[in-house]
Amino acid sequence: MKQFYLFITVSILLACSQKIVAQILLQPTAQTAKKEIRCYTVEVINEFRKKHPNAETDAQFELSLSKKMQERKTQRTMLANYTIPVIFHIIHNGELPGTSSNLSAASISQQILQLNKDFANLSNSQYGVAGNTGLQFVLAQKNAGGTVLAEPGIDRIDRNTSSWTDYTTAGWTNTYIDATVKPASIWDATQYYNVWIIPNITNTISTLLGYSTFPTLSTLTGISSSETATTAGVVVATGTIGSSFTPNGCAKSYGLGKSLSHETGHFFGLRHIWGDTNCGDDFCGDTPVHFASNSGVPSHPKSNSCGTADEMFENYMDYCDDIVLNTFTNNQADRMQTVMLNSPRRISLATSPAGGVTTTASNKISFAYCSGTLTISETGNTGTYPRYKDVNIILNAEDKATGAATVTFAATGTAVNNFHYQILTPSVSFAAGDNFKNVKIRVFDNTEVDGNKTIILNYTINGTGVAAGSSAQSLTITITDDDNIKIGSNTVSLLNQNFGTAGGAIPSGWGTGSFIPIAGLNIWTVGSNGGTGITGQALYITNDAVTKPLSYSVNEVTDAVVATPKVRTTGYTNPTLSFTYKCNGEAGADYGQLMYSYNNASFYFLTDATGNKYTYQGTAAAVNTGDIVLPDVLKDTAFTIAFRWINNDNTGNDPPFLIDNVLIAATPYPIETTVSSSYGYDIRSGTATNNLKSSNNRVLVSLKNASTSVGGITAQLTQAGSGTTALVTSGGTFLRTQKDFQISPAVANTTGTYQATLYFTEAELAVWGASKLTLKILKVKDGVSLASTLNAGNSELITPSVFEDATAGYIAYTGNFTGFSQFVLVSPTTVLPVTLTNFFAKPNQKNIQLSWTTEAEINNRGFMVERSLDGSNFNTIGFVTGNGNSSLVSKYNYRDNYVQPDMVYYYRLRQVDINNRQVYSNIRNARIGKGAGIELTVSPNPAKDYVNLFISGTTNKATVEIINASGQRIQQQNNISASNGVYKLLLKGVAKGNYNIVVHLPEGAYTARMIVE
Repeated sequence: MKQFYLFITVSILLACSQKIVAQILLQPTAQTAKKEIRCYTVEVINEFRKKHPNAETDAQFELSLSKKMQERKTQRTMLANYTIPVIFHIIHNGELPGTSSNLSAASISQQILQLNKDFANLSNSQYGVAGNTGLQFVLAQKNAGGTVLAEPGIDRIDRNTSSWTDYTTAGWTNTYIDATVKPASIWDATQYYNVWIIPNITNTISTLLGYSTFPTLSTLTGISSSETATTAGVVVATGTIGSSFTPNGCAKSYGLGKSLSHETGHFFGLRHIWGDTNCGDDFCGDTPVHFASNSGVPSHPKSNSCGTADEMFENYMDYCDDIVLNTFTNNQADRMQTVMLNSPRRISLATSPAGGVTTTASNKISFAYCSGTLTISETGNTGTYPRYKDVNIILNAEDKATGAATVTFAATGTAVNNFHYQILTPSVSFAAGDNFKNVKIRVFDNTEVDGNKTIILNYTINGTGVAAGSSAQSLTITITDDDNIKIGSNTVSLLNQNFGTAGGAIPSGWGTGSFIPIAGLNIWTVGSNGGTGITGQALYITNDAVTKPLSYSVNEVTDAVVATPKVRTTGYTNPTLSFTYKCNGEAGADYGQLMYSYNNASFYFLTDATGNKYTYQGTAAAVNTGDIVLPDVLKDTAFTIAFRWINNDNTGNDPPFLIDNVLIAATPYPIETTVSSSYGYDIRSGTATNNLKSSNNRVLVSLKNASTSVGGITAQLTQAGSGTTALVTSGGTFLRTQKDFQISPAVANTTGTYQATLYFTEAELAVWGASKLTLKILKVKDGVSLASTLNAGNSELITPSVFEDATAGYIAYTGNFTGFSQFVLVSPTTVLPVTLTNFFAKPNQKNIQLSWTTEAEINNRGFMVERSLDGSNFNTIGFVTGNGNSSLVSKYNYRDNYVQPDMVYYYRLRQVDINNRQVYSNIRNARIGKGAGIELTVSPNPAKDYVNLFISGTTNKATVEIINASGQRIQQQNNISASNGVYKLLLKGVAKGNYNIVVHLPEGAYTARMIVE
């Protein structure tokens, strides 16, 4: 059954080792803290059938209904529109109208507005099979005597005046309501749709949010129906009354008025969408088969073991949070129409003399999230590149637009448009009668560890058809980062406590307190009186802080809590909780419970996958819980787990709640070991860390410090395995890992630089033994087969930095690279003849320094240094002699003095063997900063037969003169270029002596001294 995350703000008293403090807004009692069940309709029917064996069965009802539906189909009966008068019986405890449980007329108006929107398919269903039910509801205008009601549709009932029991002490059961409350308050069920609004509904164990009587169709004599003339109608909890525009509390998951829509669906013959059994039948052909009920806020796609690819959890007949529900299907509408025509106390409602007041409201609009905040994970669910998720934001009108208006959206915040998100609907147009508009935000997944980002969404209105509301006019969307991950293969303990503290003290960081102002005798303590099955000390409830017995005072109300230290799950997956416990108590009154909090001020119930609260009672022996899977809301965050003990002032049984061996564990992101690929992602230049995971959510590689932004990067394993494979290079035969990485951008990039880390499990490298930490990375160009003979021209060998985390079970290899291609680890002895281990181009103030290192050389004559202005057309600018044959590390340098400021130069090395075999290196680039002005360089100086002339700071052509010591011009050359390299000025006929070289440019004349020998 559905359990909601009930939001509770509490007052906690001073703890032994930590104080937990909060405002008092709600003091939960044993009643308010019970497990909540969204709908109790089926249970009520089953209870009736146990007492009445001749009651109409589901099979009988469905057989009759299917015949009636077939008749409608044969007769081609069109969808009919029915208007149904509603009387709301507001049960209260003597409060003034509009206060506490005595709800205001405005609240009732909001509820009926929501009910009508839901039944008219005006709540933003995304399904093509969604349909208008033809049922609409009005507030009853007159009572049974024909008197006009002062408050249309409202019957206020003080339970004290009616001598009904105090629901604040003990909630009303469905049995009490059906036997006592309904018969005394029902209005003619053939003329009014009766809705009872009751503050505290229970089945003694759980709190109920609502239930409905179910229609009957059988005309056979002797067949009993669970619905009678004194019970027909629905019951809903007071806290569920509201609308999407005016919710009943922003923190509630069920305050948008959808509970009444759910129960009204039952009243007109709808079943739960999962058929109330695993993979059951709701007898509607256009709803998918559900395995069971859904709760909370699920995400698509949600497949199940019944063969359904994606469940329709937005259907009103499921148990999700109100913010999710928006759909009745056409088949469900047909079913309700048939029931309306054929079931007792249904069709007569449409012709009731009670009259009706149609509820109207303003044309004001607001976002559906009344808190003004929405948190979503960046994790994508659609596409391969880009990977994204689309988020639908509803802009609600309180009633409907009265005319035309255009609403335009604008966004601020820390999120970057077109990288983190995109507004797909930058504006929407309202027309008269529109109830809502859908705003679609596309959230892009990325790999960057960049923290949480915010989108602050605002809007402006052009036109008079809608007006701005008074709340929820701005929406702050927080996109949570999912890339700051922990890596490893082994489960990690985040909290492990067995309470073996000295002197029986509460462990450091733990906090104790009470949810009620007066804590009383029953408190949490650490002691050694745990009894059988408990070794040493444990944490438990006691009624004596000195002797510490495992016993509680049953005649004193208690609501005591103890909270763990903060636990951080950021970067982990699959967090779990386990502990040993004892807890006897009393059914429905004295029991233990689990909660969680982000701040030790606001606490939420911990629930299982189907929404049930974790509640402990009736267990006197020590039991271990096993692994409790913590919900998604506790992933990638910090929280405390609270253990809560509740008892009333009646009878009870020892032992109270005891816990021991508390373990909160999680799993790091495992390393990918199978052939697989990541999705495509954009990498921004200069970013610190980008973690690329496979589509299996397993770690492949990390990239950082990219020199340029690169689009559509994918990482993949093209081969996998834990063995070795032969590798052939021009230097011999060696070994490589079977695991082969490929890193590829959407558009090939051979010049971008970056740092990459490759991840391996210990098992994948076990075959290498002690040499695993000395393995090298071999980078092989795209298109080159690893089975071919590799050389320095198509491969690059580097010695990486290596990090081993044996506890986590992985080893990481990191290196700096240029260009994207394939990568493997190779044996430490692997060589490539003339193996360049690095090649750098570094700009200095007036020149560019090239440096490179070789790890091994075979027949190396040397290196031609080549330069280009466009990265494609290269010219030789120098030669550096090699070392011939060497197994030692050799370092080389070359300085390019002839460079212009603020121009990008590309360099490569052309390695030449003694036998003239030539291999090119990877390309590097560099640029010096802007210079102070034009500079003239001559070399050599002194000169003899020629002098090299270089002009920096301009690309203009020049006139060059040689002037002797007497000021005579002895040589002139016109229209020369000396900016993209040296200009060789011949000195033939120039006598020895001192000269000035004068260069005339449009910018002016520049002089350099020269000596001729």
